[in-house]
Amino acid sequence: MIDRYFDKTETFNIKLNVICTFLIIAIFSIDIQLPLGIAGGVPYIVVILISLWSSKPNLVIYLAVICSIMTLLGFYLSPTGGEVWKVIVNRSLALFVIWITAFLALKWKKHEDEILSLHHKVEKEKEKEIIYLATIHGAQHITNNLLNELKVVELEIENHPEFDKEVSSMFNDMVVEANTLIKNLSSVGDIEDDAIRKSIYPKSNT
Repeated sequence: MIDRYFDKTETFNIKLNVICTFLIIAIFSIDIQLPLGIAGGVPYIVVILISLWSSKPNLVIYLAVICSIMTLLGFYLSPTGGEVWKVIVNRSLALFVIWITAFLALKWKKHEDEILSLHHKVEKEKEKEIIYLATIHGAQHITNNLLNELKVVELEIENHPEFDKEVSSMFNDMVVEANTLIKNLSSVGDIEDDAIRKSIYPKSNT
């Protein structure tokens, strides 16, 4: 199941890389056809935004570097036009927008990873709780059967007055304690080692 998901992710990443490469080439081809007075590097932010769908966070940085290089190349290869200072400002703004978009994209991916990690943690805790409760219910069923069978022993003790009173009292205490421990285990809210220990040995943890 995991291997299939991995393959699917890798295939998607390859397709995404092809799309980004195609867009970079297309934008660069248009950029070098336009006069320098037009901020032809700004459309590269589309490539950065598309990279958000990739499972590889480093792709954002790689594409930002490539787009920056293409923006600078466009400065040298585009037809002349416009005032030099305006051209430099336009290209500088294009680079600024590319890297601001890359920075925000990285922040978003980090936030997305944190949400995914939290989701996995919740799912893991839920799975652990289900297993724990299933185990406790199974143990409770077995214990109840055992206690019902011990009722026969209790009746025999009651039918024999000569039976040691101290042993009889210990037997009754053991039955009560077994019932109490099972109830305590069944009512544990936080499925953690410490909480489980305290439910079984409350006196030793105070």
